[in-house]
Amino acid sequence: MCRYFIPSLLLAFFIVSCDPAKSQQEVFEGAKEKVLSANRLSFNHIMLWEDPNLGDIDTISKGLILQKNLEVDLGFDFVGTRDNFAFTYIDGVLASISDKDSTVTYYPESEVSAMLESNSFLSFSPVGLFKNGPWSYLGDTAIAGKTYKEYLWIEMDTTITDKKVLLKNHIFINPSNEVVDHYSRRLFHDGKKSQFIEVKYSDYIFADLGEKLVYDVPSGYISKQWGQKDPVASDVLKKGELAPDFELTDEKGDRVKLSELRGKKVLLDFSMIHCGWCKIAIDQFNRPDYQFAENIVPLYLNPVDSKEKMDKYRAKVSIPFPVLVNAEEVGKAYGVAGYPTFYLIDENGKVEDVVVGFSDEEILKWKK
Repeated sequence: MCRYFIPSLLLAFFIVSCDPAKSQQEVFEGAKEKVLSANRLSFNHIMLWEDPNLGDIDTISKGLILQKNLEVDLGFDFVGTRDNFAFTYIDGVLASISDKDSTVTYYPESEVSAMLESNSFLSFSPVGLFKNGPWSYLGDTAIAGKTYKEYLWIEMDTTITDKKVLLKNHIFINPSNEVVDHYSRRLFHDGKKSQFIEVKYSDYIFADLGEKLVYDVPSGYISKQWGQKDPVASDVLKKGELAPDFELTDEKGDRVKLSELRGKKVLLDFSMIHCGWCKIAIDQFNRPDYQFAENIVPLYLNPVDSKEKMDKYRAKVSIPFPVLVNAEEVGKAYGVAGYPTFYLIDENGKVEDVVVGFSDEEILKWKK
């Protein structure tokens, strides 16, 4: 019996060993199909989010569960979680749950599509990545002793305000099980490294549909509609309104009071550290050929970040006008909810112009 068993075993080994390896395109399509056709998929991921302005790297741990639901436009429900926060989309209802202030915010239908496209739970997941592209094969890459197939998608290659912006996405697929193990998002300005975000995925579970996906909100949480007015905040001020007076200290410790600047126009630049367009605006103001009109006094206000963070930020980023710290209450008084927001106050202390977001055209209006 042994003389028949041994040749059979060798034949089986020969057949397995001669099975041709999958091509790079077959590996990519296999991984894509595995993710996008899953009935239920869960995984964890750790993000290393670099802040090039501070030289710091934030480590963010997230979990994501997706379950097929053909009755909603997205094609699936999901629950994303991280420290003190959850983001859920179940039966077409989008909500964010904050453990810090015990609130549940529900989003109207008009906002759902934009929120689903922009949230990092999906956009930094294999599901979101495979829905984008086109991806091209770069080659085999070794990471921590393992060989992966690396694929590239160039998301942006353009010029913004004389700055060359290149945004590259890299995914690394393990050919042995056809799952994405790593993702790298690499941003370059004028050919120089600006910001890299690295993601490591783990604990993949592919399963049948099972019970309906739910998220149990803790008792005592307050629900509110997205866009609902906060009782401690104002709307964005309108042109012609009297600008609320304030008194703050600048980075040197000198007192700055708005009403004492009457007779000149005052430009209030509400910005925050983690804001790309805020940084681009600062770069514009730092250009050698940019000078403010002689009757404009520019001021930088940050309602979000602490003085300690601003001190560290200013050590790396030159802000060419006074920086006013501890501006949280001023931000509320001016109804600031998005960054950057600019207010131009006229000589009599009234709002002359309001600009929410970055605008080349508006910035040129303030130039000498």
